[in-house]
Amino acid sequence: MLEVSGFWMVLLVGCFGGVLAEAWRWYKIRESPNLPSYLKSPVYWIITLIMILGGGILSSFYGTENVNAFLVLNIGASAPLIISALASTTPPVTIPPAKTLAPGTKPNEKRARELIPDFLSGR
Repeated sequence: MLEVSGFWMVLLVGCFGGVLAEAWRWYKIRESPNLPSYLKSPVYWIITLIMILGGGILSSFYGTENVNAFLVLNIGASAPLIISALASTTPPVTIPPAKTLAPGTKPNEKRARELIPDFLSGR
C-alpha cells in the first residue's frame, strides 16, 4: 500500500487528484467542435484553481500521517462533489424549550384539547 505522510505531501497528492479530475473533464470534450466559451474566462480558471487547492486542503482533513495515497488522490478529485454535499446539507432544527408555568397556575386545558388532535393528525 502506498502511503504519504506530512501536510505538504498530502496537500500535493490531494491537489494532484483535483488536477486529474479537471484533466479528465477536458479529455472528454477534446474532440468537440464547440469548446465551452468559459475556456477563455479568467474567472473560470481562478475558480478551478481554488477547487483544486480546496481538494488538497480537504484531503488533509483526513489525516497527514501515513495516509493511503490513493484515498488522498480520490478525495482531491471528488472535492467539488464533497463541497457541494456539505453546502447543501440543512442545519438541524432546534426546538425552543417549553415555557414553564408560574407556580400555582394550571395549563390551559382547552388549548391542550385542541393541540392533541392536531398532533395526532400531523397538523
